Amino acid sequence: MLYIWIVTLIYMLLGNALDAHATDTTYLTVTFICITAILLSFALMVGYTEFFLVLFASFLARLGLLLMDLYRPDIFEIPHSGTDTENFYATGLLVADDLSLLGESIYGGTYSQMLGLLFNVYGDDRLFVQYLNIMLAITAILIVIKIFRMIGVPHRIQLILVLLMAFFPHSLIFSSILLRESVISLLVVLSLYFFARWFTYRERSGAIMSVVLLLTAAAFHSAIIGVLIGYLFGFIFYKHDKQAFRFTVTSVIPFSIFALLMTYILVFPGIVMGLPLFNKFQQVMDNNETLYGAITASRGDTAYLTGLEVNNLFQVALFSPIKVIYFISSPMPWDVRNFEDMISFFLDGAFYLLTLILFIRNFETIRRRPLLGILLLGIMAGWLIFGLGISNAGTALRHRFKFFYIIIVALGVLMSKGRK
Repeated sequence: MLYIWIVTLIYMLLGNALDAHATDTTYLTVTFICITAILLSFALMVGYTEFFLVLFASFLARLGLLLMDLYRPDIFEIPHSGTDTENFYATGLLVADDLSLLGESIYGGTYSQMLGLLFNVYGDDRLFVQYLNIMLAITAILIVIKIFRMIGVPHRIQLILVLLMAFFPHSLIFSSILLRESVISLLVVLSLYFFARWFTYRERSGAIMSVVLLLTAAAFHSAIIGVLIGYLFGFIFYKHDKQAFRFTVTSVIPFSIFALLMTYILVFPGIVMGLPLFNKFQQVMDNNETLYGAITASRGDTAYLTGLEVNNLFQVALFSPIKVIYFISSPMPWDVRNFEDMISFFLDGAFYLLTLILFIRNFETIRRRPLLGILLLGIMAGWLIFGLGISNAGTALRHRFKFFYIIIVALGVLMSKGRK
């Protein structure tokens, strides 16, 4: 995939060079898609032979959805393509015309600014930037396979999980339309790759890169920083020489301080609002004024738990599990309004709910698989932060996908629990 991204960079420079002579880059983009598709097929045949048919079929399915979204929405309107995708596109064009907006607070934040830079360099070509989303998604899947190989997940289990990643409905959708999910999920899985290198080979550079990449993902959406709690737990408590967790006074104290600090920030987010990393917290608080208002806020046609009242920290703790369950599985069957809601639950929410049940039932495996414990802590912390701030099924469905690849890796570790 490295060669494909080098070709991408070359085409961006070509688009910039041709901008003075032609404003329409459609033909250039078509050649880019053809060349990268050929390169991808070779890359899969050489490095991922056993997964070639699955992954290339997934690539073609994503490309088909992209073309349907851009050119034939009258035949089939892709779910989640609409308000946000059009606003991201429009804001990106504004940034491309006025790069001073890179330092301003705008709709879509970092993602719209990134689109603006792409449009400024390559030109106003939506096909090009949406196709990049597909390449990001395929890259993320290949990195997960690398993680599987690194931590020793058996081939049969790899095949099952690769099939799931390749054709998971919302993975196909989010990579084919103009949303930021593909960017964030790639940054998260890259971060996880380097964390796995630290865990497996004791690479200090891997530890540093895992944190840097996760913080970069948090720049696109602040709440993803919850995964860092799992990482820090591993850095502090996991001992490579023992291949197990060791809890001592010198390790418990720093983690306890960090946990208290994170709790304080969640309860009193105003202290970090000025930092770019916490821009999403700023937006939530601006819309709701207080923490309790953010937890009980309900907007849109798919709002859930609309009668919930939270007025103190005890109620926050009491209702947190309920909020998390709704976040990972809504729309709930009793909230289904139409066939689309039913599909959303059975093809998306049910997956996350079943994985939660599976993790709980196999909790004792953490003793034998410390990596599983670290991943689960990061997942649960992230779910909690998102769950507290979201009360809308449509929004929840998009945001829980950010944890999709971490969950896949955790499932790989869990399902191979009989292997050393």
